[in-house]
Amino acid sequence: MVERICYLPEEVVDLTSSGWNARLGRYFIGQTEELHFGSQFNAWSGIINPRYSGVNLYFDIFTITNYGEDYFDAEIWLNAEPPSYNTKTSTITLSNQAATPPVKPNAYMLQSEYMKGGLNKGIDIFGRIVTPNSTLVSDSHQGSIIIGPGGSFSILLRSNGWKIVTSTIVLTWWEESIKGR
Repeated sequence: MVERICYLPEEVVDLTSSGWNARLGRYFIGQTEELHFGSQFNAWSGIINPRYSGVNLYFDIFTITNYGEDYFDAEIWLNAEPPSYNTKTSTITLSNQAATPPVKPNAYMLQSEYMKGGLNKGIDIFGRIVTPNSTLVSDSHQGSIIIGPGGSFSILLRSNGWKIVTSTIVLTWWEESIKGR
């Protein structure tokens, strides 16, 4: 007599790094207040990874919303020095709302509006043109931009026109402890 053995297939799950880190309660979403610029003034926002945070920040996605009727330029910077006049963004949340207790990020967001000039130090890695009445959504960087302690990821908004422009920026990232610290 032949014995029948049944094997159930194993379940295979394909998770992105951002999905996995959201599940672990390490994925954060931050949004600026409305930023105003134009008429020779710029606006800026960025994630700052504090020098002694003990974590690496893995950047994922940014969005830039243009509430106006004119195009403007966005410059993406790594490790730029924040403008001297800035405010802390309070709208940062953990993407996993089921995580208990909720985790607080080590990194924080700053923003500045009506600023003269550009950013100091750092590297301008690429630019984007933001179309009127739209939201520009970046491709997922899937954590390929890694910001160590003391570093930053920044977006500088520049308008070529004389009208005042209103915009918001959303940044997403996750944090992982640095091994051996």
